[in-house]
Amino acid sequence: MDPRTALAAIGATFLDASIEIVPFFLVAILLGALIEEFVSERTVLRFLTGRSPGTMLLASTAGALIPLCTCGMVPLAVSLRRRGSDLKHTFAFLTAGAAVSIPVVLLTWKILGGWWALVRLAASVLFGLVVGYGSTRLLRRVSARSAEPALSEPVALMPAGTAPSLPGAPRPRHVRILRRFWNQVLEYGPWVVVSLALAATVDTLVPRHWIHVLYGQKTHTGILLAAMTGIPFYFCSGAELPLVKELLHKGMGTAPAVSMMLAVPIANVLTFGVITKWLGARGSAIYLATCIVAATAVAALLLLSPA
Repeated sequence: MDPRTALAAIGATFLDASIEIVPFFLVAILLGALIEEFVSERTVLRFLTGRSPGTMLLASTAGALIPLCTCGMVPLAVSLRRRGSDLKHTFAFLTAGAAVSIPVVLLTWKILGGWWALVRLAASVLFGLVVGYGSTRLLRRVSARSAEPALSEPVALMPAGTAPSLPGAPRPRHVRILRRFWNQVLEYGPWVVVSLALAATVDTLVPRHWIHVLYGQKTHTGILLAAMTGIPFYFCSGAELPLVKELLHKGMGTAPAVSMMLAVPIANVLTFGVITKWLGARGSAIYLATCIVAATAVAALLLLSPA
């Protein structure tokens, strides 16, 4: 295929996918802004303490329902940790929240279907539990550092429907919602465009048998490789979906797809840099390695399923 033909094919695929996905993406972002406005962080904090497995399940589930991507979840988790959440609950909350959210579940349903949306939600909650327990054990020597200030501007606890104090009159609620919506569009949007471009490129240029070899259904190597795919990139949770859809179409297995969706939003260079401010380089490396191993293990459970 000559370069002009290839670029034309990539552009056509990119346009078709954008028309299908972008409107629903904007609706999902608006829903996330509404949830963020009306659900307080104090409500979330109630789920981040306790010794029973039930409280860990609540922490992981609460994280999975928060409408924030990794960049938002990290400062929120640090803030909650400094205000009383224990380390394993914080990690469960952060990890599940980086992997999925209510808007991402809706996007997954739109792009991949209802079965995938349910699998992603359940796998993300389990992912949070595994990383919460596993990373806490591995990080015992550095866990004392988790109480240190991690960011210059930590997230403050505020009642639902309020905004940070600013000079002048308080902003009306609808203005705050629109501002959150726009900020999330700016945050998510570029990575959705990148994912759409990669998906169009894969569709046009990458032979199907390559995808089958790299991400085949029946190999644990393919699941691990899928979990590590996002290391040099950064995709907000949900922004990777166009690429995953195209890889599935090209022959990617179910388990590698789940592994990729779990790990890609958090196991990357950018997240390593941010979390290093909290845990240090060694602690951050241990945490993210645990995320990759946990994503591989959770996704590998699907090899037992006929799906």
